[in-house]
Amino acid sequence: MTLREEHRLAVIDREAHKVGLRGKINAMCCYCIYDVTQCGSWRSQVEKCTSKGCPLYQVRPTSNKGAA
Repeated sequence: MTLREEHRLAVIDREAHKVGLRGKINAMCCYCIYDVTQCGSWRSQVEKCTSKGCPLYQVRPTSNKGAA
């Protein structure tokens, strides 16, 4: 496992262990779309998600609440 893959898994694990649903949603979005070989943080990659058919699309993490 590469250092990048370890970082991705660490982010997913950190988010999944947060209290409440927000952490679980963040973890699922990160698991689904975060690619450590691409530019940007996991959050910026999730913000650019275009999978409008995803049940979590409207509640995905964004920096601007109006962006969803």
